[in-house]
Amino acid sequence: MAQLTVGITYFNEGPLLTQCLESFWRGSRRPEQIVLYDDASQDRPESYIPKEIPVKILRGEKNRGPAYGRNRILEAVETDWVHFHDADDTVDVSWAEKVMAATTASDVVLTELVSYQNGRILSGAVLGLSEWKTSDGLAFAIRHFILPAAGTFRTELARKIGGYRESLWQSEDWDFYIRLLLTGPRVCILEESLVSIQVRSESRSQKQVETLSCVLQAILLLEREVPREYRQALAEKAAWAGSRLFQLQEKQMAREAFSLAETLGPATHSQKNKPYRWIAHHWGQEAAEWMAWTYRQVLPQTLRRKLNG
Repeated sequence: MAQLTVGITYFNEGPLLTQCLESFWRGSRRPEQIVLYDDASQDRPESYIPKEIPVKILRGEKNRGPAYGRNRILEAVETDWVHFHDADDTVDVSWAEKVMAATTASDVVLTELVSYQNGRILSGAVLGLSEWKTSDGLAFAIRHFILPAAGTFRTELARKIGGYRESLWQSEDWDFYIRLLLTGPRVCILEESLVSIQVRSESRSQKQVETLSCVLQAILLLEREVPREYRQALAEKAAWAGSRLFQLQEKQMAREAFSLAETLGPATHSQKNKPYRWIAHHWGQEAAEWMAWTYRQVLPQTLRRKLNG
């Protein structure tokens, strides 16, 4: 029977760690191993671990980010399957049973996620895995962000690709899943939202500029690794990141993203409206962004909503 390790990265999540661990332990199927990496936290995890739950703790004395922590966990895994998890997220009581049942004919199992903020549901299907059925899996992974808590995979597969790129401070999971899918694994999709993630103001993912700059860093690495037919998808991702950076007033970084998208593609900007696409095609994406910015400034939001239907 397949055995599972849950690897948790921890950095000052405090009582949320208790909730996380208890969610794994209350199910009818429990992981055979739980390994926690404490990323040089000030609020150490030991007092938040229930006495009845065996946890192997690894600790770093310097904060190095999740990629480094997950690689240390990967080195300590003693089972044939592994699942990485953030310390502030929880799983459904049926998570382990359903995920491990799906491992019999697969190398990677992906589940849907539900996100919460201050007790309110933000999204009942964060990843949009229903789209997977009509999509190329690798293209899906490039377009979307597959979060750590969504995936469970064969340990040997993660080790085969060298684990996470420790040079990526953010967006390391986006890069990791693309490289994982490049190996051509058998993937099982569970569209049920079996994991709950908490969106907190102090979460690393809320540092948008940092996250987007690391997406661009990852694209520069991935362009040498993905088959040529996926360069267009990378171009669209670079264009998307550039648009977000422009809106965040990071103009120089946005220009670098626009240039990268042009080199890889050029991008088609399929998710943008027709005027944006026309201007981007004829005068460049920065001109299209300025047009969009002017439009937002001139017309009130209520009027824009009416015009857009």
